[in-house]
Parts: sequence; structure tokens; C-alpha cells
Amino acid sequence: MPATTKKNVLPSNTIEYQRTVINDMADDLHSIFTGTAVINAASIQVAGSDVGTISDVDDKTIYFYYGGFDVDSTIGSPAKLAEIYSHEDATVDIDDTFTVTIDDECALIISDTTSYEFFSNNTEQTNSQKLVGFADNVRTSIVKDMSLTGKKKVGYIIVPSYAQEDVPVDIDDTFTLTIDDGAVIII
Repeated sequence: MPATTKKNVLPSNTIEYQRTVINDMADDLHSIFTGTAVINAASIQVAGSDVGTISDVDDKTIYFYYGGFDVDSTIGSPAKLAEIYSHEDATVDIDDTFTVTIDDECALIISDTTSYEFFSNNTEQTNSQKLVGFADNVRTSIVKDMSLTGKKKVGYIIVPSYAQEDVPVDIDDTFTLTIDDGAVIII
């Protein structure tokens, strides 16, 4: 049986760290059981607090940033800093029934971006060859209904710059890509 190292996951940990913890758990499970172990988690809950969904990507096709508030929120000590990745053509919405409080000597920063910043390395942005077949990291065909609605405000479909002339982004005729007002998709 493998030795498992306890990892503390906090709601403030990055999605990449959360994914690392889940992958480590799957590796531990895989080494315990004969065959295949799969962890299929739709959300993470830590110490009773909902961290949220594990993914900021829809079907390996649209990688997105959130931009909005649908609960009362406070930017304060000890973090004192909060940042929303956005885009010049997107909005950051605060529902009329909620309040965002920014304490003294604290800041809420809205940064306009032109690329998706949460990849940990270049190989996650392409489908490189593996021992058997190719990685399935990014997709450029929309093959199910997808949307940028609610707090999903900025979406990126990843096509490496060196392939943009040769690889189109396709939307299958039977599916719909919905983009709300105040949201934007970047290819």
C-alpha cells in the first residue's frame, strides 16, 4: 500500500493545485487496486466550504475566466488583494441584491487579458505525442451545447499561434454556442 502524504486544500488554492491533489489521490488509489481507479468529482468541499467545480474549462474546448458576483463578498485582511482576469470587451457584474465591500488598504483589481494564464506549461496547450497516441488537452471543435453565461465572462479556445492558419474552430450544426451580453470568446 502506498504512503499517502496529507495535503491541505483551501478554497483560495489555485485550480491547478486542486487538480494536482486530485491526480495524486487517483495515483494512490490506482496503486492500491488492480486495474483502473478513476476519481470523477464534480466539486470539491473542504472543511465544509464549497471550493466549487474542479474545472475552468468546458470539454477541453473553452477555457474561461469568471467575472461577477452573485453573493455578498468582502476583499479584506489577511489577503487584502483580489484579482479578476477579464477582457476589455467583457463586463464584471454585481447582482443588484449583493454587495462587494473593499476594506481600507485592500484592492480589487480587474486585469484585462488577451490569453489564458492558467496553463502550467506549454505542453498543456497542445496535443503532443505520447507513448501511445496523442494527448487530449485541447479541442477546437464544439460538439455539444456550450455557453459563456452567468459568471463565465471570458472564454478562450486554444489554438497554438503556429497552427492558427491551418486549424479552424468548428461548431457542429446541431449544437449552439451561447455568449451572453458582457461576455467574450477569444480564439
